[in-house]
Amino acid sequence: MTTTALPVAVRRKTRPRRRKAVRILRLALPALAASVLVAIIAQTALGAFNTEAVETPLDRNGLRMDNPRFTGLMKDGRTFLITATGAVRDTVDPNRVALDAPHLTRGYGSPEPTQVVSRQGVYDEAKGLLQLTGDVRVNSGNGYDFSTQQALIDTRTGDVVGQEGINGASASGNKVQADSYAVSDKGDRVVFKGRVKTRLNPGQ
Repeated sequence: MTTTALPVAVRRKTRPRRRKAVRILRLALPALAASVLVAIIAQTALGAFNTEAVETPLDRNGLRMDNPRFTGLMKDGRTFLITATGAVRDTVDPNRVALDAPHLTRGYGSPEPTQVVSRQGVYDEAKGLLQLTGDVRVNSGNGYDFSTQQALIDTRTGDVVGQEGINGASASGNKVQADSYAVSDKGDRVVFKGRVKTRLNPGQ
């Protein structure tokens, strides 16, 4: 077998070419690694952006609360208590809280408190106003029960106003029906308006 040695001049020319190729690889590999890293970071950032876009509508619903309680004093010194099964605080107006199955107790801790319940409600903490809607039930604490679909209650004064029809009855059998109503003076003054119908049980 015969081997032929490359001339010295050829070997000298080949070495610089190999060194040049090695230098190119040394520069190209870090650049390639950097490109891959940038691509990974970009994909991660894109994934985070998509997740944030999905979660944003949930955040707009506001801060969720379970079994919230709101208490305060009315002008006459009585305590009121508002509870609910759930609540969501408005992100635009933090004073507004949407309530699920709200329950208001006026005169909390007193012998004959007024109890008011409904399916839904909105409580404005700054104004002290509680808007109740859907199957509103009122127990006056002194024997009267009322039912309506809407009630606006001022927790500071205890006044109640409703523009929906109302039906009421006492334990003794007295009944009243009207298109709207208003309660003031700690419940001592009640005004019914619009197609008012009453039935009084004689002797009661």
